[in-house]
Amino acid sequence: MPPLPADFRAFHQLYRPAYVRWAELYLGGRPEAEEVVDHTFEQLAAEWQEVLSLDSPAGHAWATLKHRTLEATRARGLRPVVMDNAAFETQALHGAADPVGELEESLRIHQAIRELPERQHDVIVLRYCIGYSTAETADILGISVPGVRSTARYARHRLKEALGLTLCEGAEDDEEALDGGDGGGAAGGARGGVGRRDGDDAVQP
Repeated sequence: MPPLPADFRAFHQLYRPAYVRWAELYLGGRPEAEEVVDHTFEQLAAEWQEVLSLDSPAGHAWATLKHRTLEATRARGLRPVVMDNAAFETQALHGAADPVGELEESLRIHQAIRELPERQHDVIVLRYCIGYSTAETADILGISVPGVRSTARYARHRLKEALGLTLCEGAEDDEEALDGGDGGGAAGGARGGVGRRDGDDAVQP
């Protein structure tokens, strides 16, 4: 078997950790997540030259990962449970005076996140549930930093409406100002020739 191209190896090294973290949220275990991610990169390696010719190789790879993750959840008879699991693991829940009430509130928020449009869901999970910066989220999804900020803004509005909350004036502007110092993020330094686009066509688990 010929050696893998250097740009593919760089792409693999850059994005594999984020892909594993995403898949693990939905599959519930690291070994299962790593298997799905390895299959994803095997597929990408087989079509690498075509991937590089696309407007957004990172966007295509992300869609491939999500499709593989969805297939794996179905094969195992699972449903996407990322938010349910996260609710049980929050530190706030463990120390809550009313843990049942806190759990109900957490699950209500998590259900609202699951019902977001696809791109908004991805941004919220990567940005706020996993904890990537705006720049890192943009790199992972293969879109622009302004695209992530705009998507997150619409998602927060939608979540607040779904939950009956009042949006604080200036809160989003404050967050964007904080994000302004992201720079290239941990994912940005080795991005190389990976392109970007602002499209919304991906497959959501």
